Amino acid sequence: MSALIQLKNEYIKLKEASPLRNPTLLICNRISAIFWRVILGKWFLRNCKTGRFCTVRGIPEIEANGEIILGDRVKVWSHIQTTQLSAGGKGKLMIGDNTFINVGTIISARFEVKIGKNVQIAPGVIIMDSDFHGVEDRDAKVIATPITIGDNVWLATRAIILKGVTIGEGSTIAAGAVVTKDIPPFSLAAGIPAKVIKSFK
Repeated sequence: MSALIQLKNEYIKLKEASPLRNPTLLICNRISAIFWRVILGKWFLRNCKTGRFCTVRGIPEIEANGEIILGDRVKVWSHIQTTQLSAGGKGKLMIGDNTFINVGTIISARFEVKIGKNVQIAPGVIIMDSDFHGVEDRDAKVIATPITIGDNVWLATRAIILKGVTIGEGSTIAAGAVVTKDIPPFSLAAGIPAKVIKSFK
Protein backbone atom coordinates (compact mmCIF):
# COMPACT_ATOMS: atom_id res chain seq x y z
CA MET A 1 0.00 0.00 0.00
CA SER A 2 2.81 2.41 0.86
CA ALA A 3 4.33 1.82 -2.60
CA LEU A 4 1.07 2.91 -4.24
CA ILE A 5 0.97 6.04 -2.07
CA GLN A 6 4.57 6.86 -3.01
CA LEU A 7 3.74 6.34 -6.68
CA LYS A 8 0.70 8.63 -6.38
CA ASN A 9 2.76 11.33 -4.63
CA GLU A 10 5.45 11.08 -7.31
CA TYR A 11 2.77 11.41 -10.00
CA ILE A 12 1.44 14.59 -8.36
CA LYS A 13 4.95 16.08 -8.02
CA LEU A 14 5.79 15.37 -11.66
CA LYS A 15 2.47 16.81 -12.83
CA GLU A 16 3.12 20.03 -10.91
CA ALA A 17 6.80 20.27 -11.93
CA SER A 18 6.24 19.50 -15.63
CA PRO A 19 2.67 20.48 -16.59
CA LEU A 20 3.42 20.19 -20.32
CA ARG A 21 4.67 16.62 -20.10
CA ASN A 22 2.81 13.39 -19.45
CA PRO A 23 3.52 12.39 -15.80
CA THR A 24 2.65 8.74 -16.48
CA LEU A 25 5.31 8.61 -19.20
CA LEU A 26 7.84 10.30 -16.90
CA ILE A 27 7.18 7.75 -14.16
CA CYS A 28 7.55 4.87 -16.64
CA ASN A 29 10.87 6.34 -17.82
CA ARG A 30 12.11 6.57 -14.23
CA ILE A 31 11.06 3.02 -13.41
CA SER A 32 12.78 1.66 -16.53
CA ALA A 33 15.94 3.67 -15.73
CA ILE A 34 16.02 2.28 -12.18
CA PHE A 35 15.46 -1.26 -13.48
CA TRP A 36 18.30 -0.87 -16.00
CA ARG A 37 20.66 0.52 -13.32
CA VAL A 38 19.94 -2.45 -11.06
CA ILE A 39 20.85 -4.78 -13.94
CA LEU A 40 24.07 -2.82 -14.55
CA GLY A 41 24.79 -3.01 -10.82
CA LYS A 42 24.51 -6.80 -10.90
CA TRP A 43 26.98 -6.94 -13.77
CA PHE A 44 29.59 -4.31 -12.92
CA LEU A 45 29.57 -5.14 -9.19
CA ARG A 46 29.66 -8.90 -9.76
CA ASN A 47 33.05 -9.24 -8.01
CA CYS A 48 31.72 -7.45 -4.92
CA LYS A 49 29.43 -8.60 -2.13
CA THR A 50 26.31 -6.52 -2.64
CA GLY A 51 23.09 -5.93 -0.76
CA ARG A 52 19.70 -5.36 -2.36
CA PHE A 53 19.06 -2.90 -5.20
CA CYS A 54 22.60 -1.62 -5.68
CA THR A 55 22.60 0.54 -8.81
CA VAL A 56 25.23 1.71 -11.29
CA ARG A 57 25.10 4.52 -13.84
CA GLY A 58 27.89 4.36 -16.41
CA ILE A 59 30.87 2.01 -16.18
CA PRO A 60 32.85 2.09 -12.92
CA GLU A 61 36.32 0.58 -12.59
CA ILE A 62 36.24 -2.14 -9.94
CA GLU A 63 39.38 -3.85 -8.58
CA ALA A 64 38.30 -6.45 -6.03
CA ASN A 65 41.52 -8.35 -5.35
CA GLY A 66 40.66 -7.87 -1.69
CA GLU A 67 37.07 -7.60 -0.49
CA ILE A 68 34.45 -5.01 -1.45
CA ILE A 69 31.18 -5.12 0.49
CA LEU A 70 28.25 -2.87 -0.43
CA GLY A 71 25.06 -2.53 1.63
CA ASP A 72 21.51 -2.13 0.35
CA ARG A 73 20.65 0.56 -2.20
CA VAL A 74 24.21 1.81 -2.74
CA LYS A 75 24.46 4.02 -5.85
CA VAL A 76 27.65 4.22 -7.90
CA TRP A 77 27.62 6.89 -10.62
CA SER A 78 30.36 6.76 -13.27
CA HIS A 79 28.84 8.25 -16.42
CA ILE A 80 30.76 11.54 -16.81
CA GLN A 81 34.06 10.61 -15.13
CA THR A 82 35.14 7.11 -14.20
CA THR A 83 34.59 6.12 -10.58
CA GLN A 84 37.14 3.68 -9.14
CA LEU A 85 36.59 1.28 -6.26
CA SER A 86 39.66 -0.70 -5.27
CA ALA A 87 40.48 -3.24 -2.58
CA GLY A 88 44.03 -4.44 -3.15
CA GLY A 89 45.76 -7.42 -1.59
CA LYS A 90 44.04 -8.16 1.70
CA GLY A 91 42.28 -4.80 1.73
CA LYS A 92 38.64 -4.45 2.67
CA LEU A 93 36.25 -1.74 1.44
CA MET A 94 32.88 -1.59 3.21
CA ILE A 95 30.11 0.79 2.13
CA GLY A 96 26.88 1.16 4.13
CA ASP A 97 23.23 1.24 3.07
CA ASN A 98 21.89 4.13 0.98
CA THR A 99 25.33 5.61 0.32
CA PHE A 100 25.73 7.58 -2.92
CA ILE A 101 29.08 7.68 -4.75
CA ASN A 102 29.19 10.33 -7.44
CA VAL A 103 31.27 10.50 -10.63
CA GLY A 104 35.06 10.57 -10.66
CA THR A 105 35.43 9.31 -7.09
CA ILE A 106 38.46 7.17 -6.19
CA ILE A 107 38.26 4.90 -3.15
CA SER A 108 41.30 2.72 -2.46
CA ALA A 109 41.57 0.24 0.41
CA ARG A 110 44.91 -1.45 1.01
CA PHE A 111 43.99 -2.21 4.64
CA GLU A 112 40.45 -1.08 5.51
CA VAL A 113 38.10 1.69 4.45
CA LYS A 114 34.72 1.70 6.19
CA ILE A 115 32.00 4.08 4.99
CA GLY A 116 28.76 4.33 6.96
CA LYS A 117 25.11 4.55 5.97
CA ASN A 118 23.49 7.45 4.10
CA VAL A 119 26.86 8.97 3.15
CA GLN A 120 26.89 11.45 0.25
CA ILE A 121 30.12 11.43 -1.75
CA ALA A 122 30.33 14.25 -4.30
CA PRO A 123 32.24 14.21 -7.62
CA GLY A 124 36.02 13.84 -7.59
CA VAL A 125 36.42 12.76 -3.95
CA ILE A 126 39.56 10.72 -3.14
CA ILE A 127 39.71 8.30 -0.20
CA MET A 128 42.98 6.34 0.27
CA ASP A 129 44.21 4.43 3.32
CA SER A 130 47.80 4.19 2.04
CA ASP A 131 50.52 6.58 0.80
CA PHE A 132 51.79 3.74 -1.43
CA HIS A 133 55.41 4.97 -1.09
CA GLY A 134 57.50 7.25 1.11
CA VAL A 135 58.39 10.88 0.37
CA GLU A 136 62.20 10.65 0.73
CA ASP A 137 62.71 6.92 0.25
CA ARG A 138 60.32 5.76 -2.46
CA ASP A 139 61.19 2.14 -1.76
CA ALA A 140 60.48 2.31 2.00
CA LYS A 141 57.68 0.08 3.24
CA VAL A 142 54.46 2.04 3.85
CA ILE A 143 51.92 0.84 6.40
CA ALA A 144 48.28 1.36 5.42
CA THR A 145 46.03 2.52 8.27
CA PRO A 146 42.21 2.33 8.29
CA ILE A 147 39.77 5.07 7.38
CA THR A 148 36.36 5.25 9.05
CA ILE A 149 33.59 7.52 7.82
CA GLY A 150 30.48 7.66 10.01
CA ASP A 151 26.81 7.64 9.04
CA ASN A 152 25.17 10.66 7.37
CA VAL A 153 28.48 12.28 6.36
CA TRP A 154 28.73 14.56 3.32
CA LEU A 155 32.05 14.69 1.45
CA ALA A 156 31.87 17.68 -0.91
CA THR A 157 33.48 17.94 -4.34
CA ARG A 158 37.20 17.07 -4.57
CA ALA A 159 37.64 16.47 -0.85
CA ILE A 160 40.62 14.21 -0.08
CA ILE A 161 40.55 11.79 2.86
CA LEU A 162 43.96 10.42 3.82
CA LYS A 163 45.02 7.35 5.77
CA GLY A 164 44.25 6.82 9.45
CA VAL A 165 41.37 9.31 9.53
CA THR A 166 38.03 8.96 11.30
CA ILE A 167 35.19 11.29 10.31
CA GLY A 168 32.40 11.38 12.87
CA GLU A 169 28.70 10.92 12.21
CA GLY A 170 26.80 13.79 10.61
CA SER A 171 29.88 15.77 9.60
CA THR A 172 30.45 17.72 6.39
CA ILE A 173 33.82 18.03 4.66
CA ALA A 174 33.97 21.14 2.47
CA ALA A 175 34.95 21.15 -1.19
CA GLY A 176 38.68 20.78 -1.79
CA ALA A 177 39.49 20.01 1.85
CA VAL A 178 42.37 17.64 2.66
CA VAL A 179 41.57 15.63 5.78
CA THR A 180 44.71 14.45 7.60
CA LYS A 181 43.33 14.18 11.16
CA ASP A 182 40.14 12.96 12.82
CA ILE A 183 37.01 15.09 12.51
CA PRO A 184 34.54 14.92 15.41
CA PRO A 185 30.83 14.15 14.85
CA PHE A 186 28.48 16.88 13.60
CA SER A 187 31.25 19.20 12.41
CA LEU A 188 31.99 21.25 9.31
CA ALA A 189 35.64 20.95 8.31
CA ALA A 190 37.41 22.91 5.57
CA GLY A 191 40.88 23.85 4.37
CA ILE A 192 44.28 22.29 3.74
CA PRO A 193 44.80 20.61 6.10
CA ALA A 194 41.14 20.44 7.10
CA LYS A 195 40.13 22.07 10.37
CA VAL A 196 36.78 22.23 12.13
CA ILE A 197 35.21 25.63 11.46
CA LYS A 198 31.72 24.96 12.78
CA SER A 199 29.85 22.46 14.95
CA PHE A 200 26.26 21.37 14.39
CA LYS A 201 23.74 20.64 17.11
